[in-house]
Amino acid sequence: MALADRIKAFRMRKKLSLQELADSAGVSKAHIWDLETGRSKNPSMDLLIKLANKLDVAIVDLVGENPDAEEEGSRVLGMYRELKNLSDRDLDVINSMIERLKSKDS
Repeated sequence: MALADRIKAFRMRKKLSLQELADSAGVSKAHIWDLETGRSKNPSMDLLIKLANKLDVAIVDLVGENPDAEEEGSRVLGMYRELKNLSDRDLDVINSMIERLKSKDS
């Protein structure tokens, strides 16, 4: 699920309007709308913290980086656990491979 979808889903779950979330984060309603529609894709860490606090979620859940989240498949979680035991050099190699695979799909 994309950041835009998670922000909207968490906002709807809390029954907040765009304006209420925007006011609590100190940004415009239009900016929240842009985040929820994917027009704005790189919010600042400060904004993410404010959104997560208002939405009562962890930042890792808001941005979709929580390896323990229920939506993650067991295969991905297994791979994540294996990565923890690798050296920095090996992690750099894997990161390079991931970047190549992502660019191949573009």
